[in-house]
Amino acid sequence: MRKSAEIAGAGFAGLTVATELARLGWRVQVHESADRPRTFGAGIFLWDNGLHVLRELGVVDRVLAGCHEAVLWEERTATGERIGVRPLAARGGLRLVTLPRHRLMTSLLSAAGEAGVRVRTRSRAVGADPDGALLTAGGHRWEADLVVSAEGIRSALRVSLGVPTEHVVFSAGACRLLVPWGRVPGGGDMWRQYVNFSDSRSRRRVLYVPCGNEVLYLLLGAEETDPALRRPLDPGPWCATFPPLRSLLSELPPRPRFDRYEALRLTTWSVGRVGLVGDAAHAMPPTLGQGAGTALSNSLALARSVDGSGDVQAGLRSWEAAQRPMVDLTLEESVRGVSYMYPGPGSPGLDGWPGSAFDIAAHRVPPRRGG
Repeated sequence: MRKSAEIAGAGFAGLTVATELARLGWRVQVHESADRPRTFGAGIFLWDNGLHVLRELGVVDRVLAGCHEAVLWEERTATGERIGVRPLAARGGLRLVTLPRHRLMTSLLSAAGEAGVRVRTRSRAVGADPDGALLTAGGHRWEADLVVSAEGIRSALRVSLGVPTEHVVFSAGACRLLVPWGRVPGGGDMWRQYVNFSDSRSRRRVLYVPCGNEVLYLLLGAEETDPALRRPLDPGPWCATFPPLRSLLSELPPRPRFDRYEALRLTTWSVGRVGLVGDAAHAMPPTLGQGAGTALSNSLALARSVDGSGDVQAGLRSWEAAQRPMVDLTLEESVRGVSYMYPGPGSPGLDGWPGSAFDIAAHRVPPRRGG
């Protein structure tokens, strides 16, 4: 008899687990609370570990067809003086690409459909039974050999299971959006970050990154209490802080989404036959650009570990034992990055960060099937 899996959340992590399990012969159903899987969003960073997972799932060519691989990172002051420039091919020849989030999502959705995964929309997960059942709104109970919580940092399954959780919410965060390439002064062929940390009262930064062939991924970072983030958003303070970027910042949406940086650490990634992955288990600030890559890699490893074990619970334990040390190091490094991105008095600058743990994480890939 085919083994079955019920998965909460049709995001990067949920679709990766689902696709690999289906390719291994499992019967898989993914529950998504929205009317349709969410393909909206701005840009995303993918390092080697994320690209490896997409290659294993057979979708890397679709993803790379709409990405950009910049070769330089440049940092400037708010008034345009260059602070420094460095290659984006980091230690060990790491590869980094940027692309619109919707391209990654549509590619993963296609892979899931081709593997035979069923995606059930308007199905909101509300809890889980450690014995192997996903509970959804309306009193529905979906029995399965494996249940996976991949519905994000506000995971209802995690809450229902009572997993002890350390959840940190930082004061800093960012508005993230896509803008036309032509609005960037001097072209958008490299990553550029402009910082305004000389004034401790308005620690702002602007990052723009090529993201495909026609758009740029724009990030406006600041403390949540910064007046420049008041709604409706007024471009004036941003243009005044960063004069060289007036053409880029003069037209901003009045109510862009602002997300505070958060970090999540659990005492365990599984309870019985229920596993937690992605932001539901190890959410991290986007300071390393490793949130997606770590989620993809850990999700693929979950599927392979559980399938390769004769017992689901034993497979979940083996998966956590193998993956957790590196995920925890990546999480810690991303948290450390918040103080570098938004330094207080006496804090170190960007030189020397990130550390060696990041290089290892970005290279790390799950074992192949059967190996």
